[in-house]
Amino acid sequence: MLNRLLRPFAAVMSKLRYGQKFAFISFLMVIPIGMLLYVWMSEQQQELVFIKNERAGASEINEIMPFMLMIQQHRGLANGFLSGNSELKAELDKKEQEINRFIADMNKTIQYEAFPESSGQWQSIAEEWSKLEGSFSEMKAKESFAAHSAIIDQMRSLIGSYSDESGLSLDTAIDSFYLMTMLVQQLPILMENTAVIRGQGNGVLVSKSLPEDAHITILLEMAKMETAFKDLNKAIGIVETWNKGIHTDLLKDGERSIDAADRFQLRVKSDILDAPQLKAKSDEFFAEGTATIAVLTELFTSVNNDLDLVLQNRSEELSRSRNLILSVTLLIILLVALFYVGFYRNVMATVNALKTRVEQMAKGDLSQELQLDTRDELQHVALAFNEMLGALNVLMRRNQHVSDNAASSSTQLNVISLESTTAMKLIADAIQNVSNGTEMQSLSTSETASAMNEMSIGITRIAEASSDAAESAFHAAEHVKFGNQLLEETARQMSNIKSSQVESAQVVARLDGHSVQMEQIIGVIMTIARQTRLLALNANIEAARAGEHGRGFSVVASEVGKLAEQTALSVKSIEELLSAVRTHVDETVAAMNEMRLETDTGLQSIGNTQSTMSRILSDIRKMSEQVQEVSAASEQISAGMEEVTATIDEVADVSRKTSSEAVTMAAAAEQQLASMVKIQTSSESLRKLSQQLQDDMSQFVLARE
Repeated sequence: MLNRLLRPFAAVMSKLRYGQKFAFISFLMVIPIGMLLYVWMSEQQQELVFIKNERAGASEINEIMPFMLMIQQHRGLANGFLSGNSELKAELDKKEQEINRFIADMNKTIQYEAFPESSGQWQSIAEEWSKLEGSFSEMKAKESFAAHSAIIDQMRSLIGSYSDESGLSLDTAIDSFYLMTMLVQQLPILMENTAVIRGQGNGVLVSKSLPEDAHITILLEMAKMETAFKDLNKAIGIVETWNKGIHTDLLKDGERSIDAADRFQLRVKSDILDAPQLKAKSDEFFAEGTATIAVLTELFTSVNNDLDLVLQNRSEELSRSRNLILSVTLLIILLVALFYVGFYRNVMATVNALKTRVEQMAKGDLSQELQLDTRDELQHVALAFNEMLGALNVLMRRNQHVSDNAASSSTQLNVISLESTTAMKLIADAIQNVSNGTEMQSLSTSETASAMNEMSIGITRIAEASSDAAESAFHAAEHVKFGNQLLEETARQMSNIKSSQVESAQVVARLDGHSVQMEQIIGVIMTIARQTRLLALNANIEAARAGEHGRGFSVVASEVGKLAEQTALSVKSIEELLSAVRTHVDETVAAMNEMRLETDTGLQSIGNTQSTMSRILSDIRKMSEQVQEVSAASEQISAGMEEVTATIDEVADVSRKTSSEAVTMAAAAEQQLASMVKIQTSSESLRKLSQQLQDDMSQFVLARE
């Protein structure tokens, strides 16, 4: 299953060079890393932008908060003025001018593009103030108070809008969330509660009466203050717990706010709620409320500063974290790239070393081992390669010895065949001479027979004929003696030829044995080549199993497989050459066996000829004795004529037989000479093949033993 899955990927990688493989894998690795970095950087940037918007929202809230405080002060002053304190008119006019200047300044600095919705609400609030400014003097105190409170409610809604639009209300961090809660909800509520009590109390003290609705409003606002302060204390405690060491002013301002609120509540109870008569001065009460709101304002400023500091620290921490992670990531990528390049260079150096060594081996240099400067799996390939190189050195060294011995043996065989050919030529000439002698002898015996037949014509010529017969017998004896010597010499030469043939047969037998050894060695080489191809196939399988880490190893295994195939082809060529040598050796053996048979036949024929020549010599000697007897006693010629005639006929028959046997022996010698020529040709071919084998083996440079 895994092999099927990896087959298409392995097919793609097998078509690429090492540089292309590394570039392709690097490209595939860079894509997800780049995407992850892009996503992470986008998230970090979004977080930074979110914090920036939070700070901008908090800044806008801090900018518009004085407007809410001024409206609250204007509401309290207007409530006292409408309740009958005309002395507050100057303060009201002054406060209105202050509010208008603030609106003008805010219209210049407000961020319309960043917070369009909140900016729209601000414009509505400014328009509402313009309407209220021109009409509150004609209202009753209660109506004016409600109109001012409506604008303040809009301001609180505006603070919430800034909080929502800037993302402050979406902050999930504990410390910034509670700081935001204090800034957006709790402190504005406390300020409004204090301002309502201040305004209602100012009106009560100016009118010297406490209506029921005013009394309920004051009690309700004081209850809200207590609840709000509890929530405020809780929020301050949580912020201090989660973010220690940066809220010193916040804690102090919180304590001062609580003390100021307690004093103001006591003043409300003593001057209004629990007072039997409303004798307290309204301006003093208003100043006490204003002082409490001022302390709360300072706390508001501290909360805003702390929130901005928390957000700034978080932004800086995110920036530092982003820069650190980005730097570490880039450093790691750089290190990975360097290691990647180093790995590529190491693999290419190993492959080049293998390629260079294989090319040297292809040129015949088997003297140097492969040295790889690596400790990975390719080192095992180098060890196996060196083992194969050592085996090839041993094999080639043996082949060189065998080729040297074959060349020496072929040279010796060629020399012997030349000597044998020369000897056979001499033997053929001698036998030809014997044949000529026997023809002459046959002619002489024929003439003798004719002379003996003529003896019956005239006895007068007996003495002359006897003398001629004696002389002819003497010459025949000489010729027969000379032919017998030639036959003895021929027999000795034939014995030498047989000895040379035996030695040649032994040399050829040794050469045949060497060829068998060479076939065994070639079988070992073929086994090594097959094992090498099997090793290369196993290496390719292991490289495929190793996946991407085995790509370089797969190429090396393929090169080793190709080397094994080249070795097998070379060994096959040697095997074909050796087969041709063995064929010529077999032909030589067959020719030498045939020569041995022909030599034995020649020796037998020569022996028969010697026996015949011995009988001829004996007969001639007898004839000579008889001719001498004829010469000594011619009177006995007539009586022994028939015996002489019979003897001459027998001599003629023997001469004819001798001549026939000499012709047969000459033909055998010619046939043996032709066989020796074949042996010489075969030995010459064997010598050339041995020389070619020796030249081929001399091309290999082997390691020293």
